[in-house]
Amino acid sequence: MRLRTNAELRSAAALCVRHDGELEAKAARMHMLGRFRAQHFITPIMADSALDVMLSLFVGELQNSDVSETALAMANLLSRKETSALIDKLVQAGLAVLTGHEPDGRTVGLSPLGSARMRNFVNDYPDV
Repeated sequence: MRLRTNAELRSAAALCVRHDGELEAKAARMHMLGRFRAQHFITPIMADSALDVMLSLFVGELQNSDVSETALAMANLLSRKETSALIDKLVQAGLAVLTGHEPDGRTVGLSPLGSARMRNFVNDYPDV
């Protein structure tokens, strides 16, 4: 077995940080493109609020921060009631977890399963 040198470990860590930064930028672009979708399709059938919320939570995870219910509602142009219902569904599906309570509502993060699925989804999504 060969042990890595400190320089090799620092280089590997830098690659992981850069990769997460690239993932964060890509997820943010995907979220922005979702906003453009709403300009072209006004019918609810074309809405994909759950994916938008998951992208918001993924960007939050890559920034090492949990996301408040209010921030999710504002970022995704949803009412508090819609946001709360989506959070409940994502938690029930095992994709999100409640991480705390703030005066303006709950804070939410991705579960390990949700994180892995979003990481795979964003990685596999064509470059945007």
